Order: sequence, then structure tokens, then C-alpha cells
Amino acid sequence: MENYYEVHMMTSETTVIVADNYELIREGVAAKLAGEFGYSVIAKTSDGNETINACTELSPDILVMGMCFTVPTGLEVFQQVRSRTPDVSVVILAEESTPSEAFMLISGGAIAFVPRDARVVDLVNAVRAAELGYSSVPCEYIAEFTVLQRNVMRTGNLYGLSSREVEVINATVAGETAKEIAECLEISIRTVEAHRNSIYKKTGYKALEQLTEIASTMKYWGAGDRRCDITHCAHA
Repeated sequence: MENYYEVHMMTSETTVIVADNYELIREGVAAKLAGEFGYSVIAKTSDGNETINACTELSPDILVMGMCFTVPTGLEVFQQVRSRTPDVSVVILAEESTPSEAFMLISGGAIAFVPRDARVVDLVNAVRAAELGYSSVPCEYIAEFTVLQRNVMRTGNLYGLSSREVEVINATVAGETAKEIAECLEISIRTVEAHRNSIYKKTGYKALEQLTEIASTMKYWGAGDRRCDITHCAHA
């Protein structure tokens, strides 16, 4: 299959790919890095598969990557790039910036994490740091990283969730109702809701739909796929 990402001639030693599904951001970042700071932007990609293919074929020094891709997701793209091209320094340009997301991606091999609402100079400094082999994250995240590291060591997940809370998340993401989860885990519906409220408090999320993101994060960290088996429960 032909690749449709836009390729440009190299004009400097440090090569960069800019990946984001928003054209305004993609073009703006590329223009800034190439026009004002002399980086060689060798490709601009607008979806996940283009990004993976471009990194594999062009082997840039640095990938500046947004996380808004859907199929594959931004996290899946990041994992594929790290797996296929481990020498590429990945600078994450995050839309919804949280310490837990930054910690996960930096621990997974990203060299820098830049909130989308950061200043241009912050992004440029992150790219410059990556060029020199240094990592870059917002200063205010550092203290939180210590807490997250402690959570991982204690519970196996970033949020400090109990094994029962992990079961509730995975069952919910699988489409099971509170009643089904309660029956499977042999607890009350009220207890299921209490676990969900505890999950929201620990993670900072506020909507049921966001549990999918939490489950993906835990899967990334290998926290286990603790899920109640409704079929098994029904026939036990």
C-alpha cells in the first residue's frame, strides 16, 4: 500500500517527523521547527499508521507526536514506534496533560512530555533537550512522579487501585452492568458503586466512559486482566 504522508528534503543533520491529526497544529509545529530553528522536518503525518510507517522507513532522530489518534490509538502508535524504531527520540505533545499520563509515557520510553497548552519555547526546548539526549517534563509533575512510582511498586498500577477495583474497571469496560458485576463478585450493587467512586477519587476521572482509558493504562503497565467472567458465573 502506498504511503501518503508528505515527505520533505533534508536540510540539516537532526531530522524530525511531526505527527498530529490536527492540521493546524501539525503544520504550525513543523513550520516553527524548520523555519525558525533549523530542524529538518522530513515528514508530517496525520494518522497513526502513517506515523508508524514514516518512522520505520525514514528513521528520524526525533518524533514530535500528538496523542489524539484513534485507530490505532495514540498509545498504540507510541508503543509501535518504540518497538520498531527504539532509537527514535519521542517527544509527546499531549492534549489532556496529566502527571499519570506523563509518567506512563516517560517510563515507556518517551524522552519528553509537553502539554498542548505549553508555550512554543517549551516545545522547542523539549526538542533541543531530546537532540542532546536529555529528558523533559513539566517541573510541577516531578513531585507527583514520586507518588506514582510508589503506587506502581505497591499495587502494580499508577493509581494505587486495589485488585477488586481493577476487577470492577475491567468488568465495566467489558460492558457488564453494576448488577452483573455485583452478582459475579458476590458483592452488593452499592459496593460496586462504592468501588467506582473510589476509582474516580484515586484517578481523578469523573465519567464512566473514561474507565476505558484507565483500563488501557493498566494493561500497558501489565497490571493484570482481572475481570469477572459473567458466563462462568451464570453457569456455576
